[in-house]
Amino acid sequence: PAPATAASAATPLKTVSWTATDGFDSDFPSQIDFIEFDEKAYRAMRDDPRRTPKFAKAIRSRLAELGPEAVVLDLGTGPFCVLALIAATAGARKVYAVEANPEAARRAKAFIAKCEDPASSRRDVDGLVPLRPGQIEVIEGFSTALNLPEKVDLCVFEICGSLASEEGLYATMRDAKARHVKAPDDPGSYIPRRCQTWAAPVSYALHNLLTPPSYDWSKIAGKEPIRFNCRDEALQVLAPPKLLEDVDFAGPLPALPATVSNTLRFPVDAAAVDAAAARYGEAFADERQLRSLLVAEDGGKLDAAATAQRVASNLSGLAMWPTLVLDDAPGTVVRSRGADGAAQKSHWQTVLQLMADQPLAVAPGDAVDFSFESSFVADVTKA
Repeated sequence: PAPATAASAATPLKTVSWTATDGFDSDFPSQIDFIEFDEKAYRAMRDDPRRTPKFAKAIRSRLAELGPEAVVLDLGTGPFCVLALIAATAGARKVYAVEANPEAARRAKAFIAKCEDPASSRRDVDGLVPLRPGQIEVIEGFSTALNLPEKVDLCVFEICGSLASEEGLYATMRDAKARHVKAPDDPGSYIPRRCQTWAAPVSYALHNLLTPPSYDWSKIAGKEPIRFNCRDEALQVLAPPKLLEDVDFAGPLPALPATVSNTLRFPVDAAAVDAAAARYGEAFADERQLRSLLVAEDGGKLDAAATAQRVASNLSGLAMWPTLVLDDAPGTVVRSRGADGAAQKSHWQTVLQLMADQPLAVAPGDAVDFSFESSFVADVTKA
């Protein structure tokens, strides 16, 4: 996808564009036409306590309804086959685990072989789960280019990027609905059922505290987005988050290529600004890196409370992050940030698009308008 954001109103912000892989680090720079992950990222996904237990709950619940003959497709299984293993141990007769990354697919096949070997030990194999031979079949390639031996009852996946649609979601899922899923219009055929992107105008502490001439933000603002940890307190929302993308897999997906547009208005919220100031105050006290930036131009020390209030009243840009709705049961929504946009630990990243070279002062009663346009191609391997 190629999203673009812009802000209108009395103070125009930048009009910018980027592709899905911009700002994304990869261990495979020659293969950066699509998003890939390194070992650390795969382990973070597997071990994310906000993600994996909820997937397990949803998959087990659905397979209990489907019965022992259920067939499952795991899209993007990764080297640890996490969702495939959950489905297999929950009673699926067969799981097709598809992985496009050749190295991840090779490791997945070796891992499943160890799980099938009665002589393997959990002491020697990280994450080992005993399996009967053939219960999980790892297939290398893009699902859009594969023909499965049979259609599946349940499709499980986590190909939701830090922007929901940026990992080829539309192209992959349109194809899965058309060719791989028995009941493509049944919400129960998918876990997750929906992938969403939430957005909010934000203040970014470093944008306020690293200033010219020592730091030139014009080299970054309006160009590729900044991607950083969702628990980073240097970013705080200035208004309640709103839904930017909401991809419902049981509903109609746009024919590709396609362009999807959305416009959001965010009234700057007094409660959000106050919360941002309070969180900045805590971060300046607790985080050595941020505290080290409390230095005035004359070399003196800035007052932490006053600086927290000032930074919380300045707009830096638009932040975006994903949420997965696994099913309609309570407790199966996977959030990368808090419901109010607060920072929290997650394996996903927050995507920040700076919209001005310098922060812009805002106050409760102001409104920030963003227009967003995403362009999607039919080829899942192209950004």
